[in-house]
Amino acid sequence: MCPPPIVIMETNKIYNMECVEGMKQIIPDDSINVVITSPPYNVGIDYDSWNDKMEWNDYLEFAKNWLSEVYRCLKKDGRIALNIPYEINVMKRGGRIFLVAEYWKIMQEIGFKFAGIVDLQEIQPQRVKLTAWGSWLKASAPYIYNPKECVIIAYKEEWKKQDVGNSYFTDSDKHKEEFKELVYGMWKYRAETRGLTKANFSYDIPLKALKILSFQEDVVLDPFMGSGTTAEACIRLNRQYIGFEISKSYCNTMKCRTEQERLSADTFTQNSTSFGSDKPNSFNKDLTATQQVASPKCPSDTSLNPDIKLNRGICSQRLK
Repeated sequence: MCPPPIVIMETNKIYNMECVEGMKQIIPDDSINVVITSPPYNVGIDYDSWNDKMEWNDYLEFAKNWLSEVYRCLKKDGRIALNIPYEINVMKRGGRIFLVAEYWKIMQEIGFKFAGIVDLQEIQPQRVKLTAWGSWLKASAPYIYNPKECVIIAYKEEWKKQDVGNSYFTDSDKHKEEFKELVYGMWKYRAETRGLTKANFSYDIPLKALKILSFQEDVVLDPFMGSGTTAEACIRLNRQYIGFEISKSYCNTMKCRTEQERLSADTFTQNSTSFGSDKPNSFNKDLTATQQVASPKCPSDTSLNPDIKLNRGICSQRLK
């Protein structure tokens, strides 16, 4: 009988493919340290490569499928930070849904263990004004709606990390205050307003999650990579990433974005070394990429080539 095939999972690479099949084909069991993602909410957004108007039971089945693959891929002490809204309204396809409860029910059935929930507080809200009042100025049937989002934090089997690497936090007073803010469970964030995708993922969310949930060189998975927000945060904080994105146009946007961030990080490293820094691999997280170095112009050739990667790899054996 032939031995099982050798599967090579390349890090710092994003695959232009559907995430469930991608994880099955590419990612070995027990190989991911952290998953940070924000899936489609099924609220009718007009994506170019995805049906966001699924029947509700079909959407729940899809959520179960991708979360089951995530669970398989995570190490025993692996973690997930899942960004979703508290509630949605899918109209005739199911009405009002308490989305957090639906997702946590699925996650519990799969085997995830609860580690906390973060309330997201937008610094400058970009929300559309509510016009569906229900019964106007009457108590008969008011439409009470919460537009806020959250991050569900969970883990596979063990919460305490077994492989401890270099932490983002130092013993400085600034980092002590930042650590306390992140464990408090109420994260302030700025909305992504550049319109990189039809549903933009704020850069602050994966950045904060990576700081409090991971160490340097950890392998981070985002099954719904979008325009590359999680990958950009990983480059900034020296984490390895792997992701999937079904949209070819988003992959093109992602390629440009990650190239800019990598150039910014490399430039800062070179400057730190030339100035005699005792931590040449550090990167000033408080400055934006634009402040670090002038961003290069995105290439005019937008042919798909999303493989932004380093010469690293994780080798494992796995039967398909």
